[in-house]
Amino acid sequence: MSQKHSLWLGSVFIVLAFLANTAQSVFGKYVDSYLSVQVFTFGTFLVAFTLVLLLTALRQFKDLPTRKGGYHLLRGITGIAGFTLFIAAAQLTSLVDTNVLVNTTPIFIPILALIFLRQRISWQIWLAIVIGFAGMVVVVRPDANILSNPGNLVALAAGFVTAIEFLAVNKLDESETPLTQLFYFLLFGVVVSGCLAIGHFQATPPWVLWMMVATGLCLLAFQFLLIKAYLYAKPHEVGAFQYSSVVFAAIFGIVLFRESISLESIIGAVMICAGGIVSISGRH
Repeated sequence: MSQKHSLWLGSVFIVLAFLANTAQSVFGKYVDSYLSVQVFTFGTFLVAFTLVLLLTALRQFKDLPTRKGGYHLLRGITGIAGFTLFIAAAQLTSLVDTNVLVNTTPIFIPILALIFLRQRISWQIWLAIVIGFAGMVVVVRPDANILSNPGNLVALAAGFVTAIEFLAVNKLDESETPLTQLFYFLLFGVVVSGCLAIGHFQATPPWVLWMMVATGLCLLAFQFLLIKAYLYAKPHEVGAFQYSSVVFAAIFGIVLFRESISLESIIGAVMICAGGIVSISGRH
């Protein structure tokens, strides 16, 4: 059954999607003292993959055939790298700075498209890149003390890697169903994160295990809510709502972790969000 176009429903679903995405960083920050990033990432992907495997089994595995193994591998590697860096950044710096810098993805995408895909960049996109880059500098504050807070650099790396992942997803969207993409993404995630987790396992309180389960559910919720949003509205129509994650991060950071928000972070967040919105509308 086809979905009717509804900008309102599309906006609601994408806001819920990025609420789930922000919640992942909250759970990762909570288990910082009890679990390594490697084991937490492995547990999260294992929970999500188990549920998707059950779903594909119910569909008699008819979603598994693919001719895009290389792109699935690229998406899997960059996806697991982006997620791991995202969680690590949340543990190293504030939730606001983490989510602000991860949201540089729409600004990195056109640069990568120009370099690797030889796509022409309009003046609106160049304007977005300049605005976003300036905002990034304000948040990261690249001075002699930058290494004293490596979390900002880790979050920025997560945004860059995620941009590569999104380009791979864009290519996969030409022929692969969402479930096919999700299956291979999580499969590679389990294998790679499992290898990275070797040697890091230790006794863990039960509540930490439930945190991993919750994060795995959030990972799946983020993917499916994003797909649902794009059924009701086009990506460029609701893409700007991804910056709701910055608001959620600020609320979680203040209420749960008593974090303070600097004026530089607020100014940088506004600039990066503005750059991202111009980038999304400019590509349209």
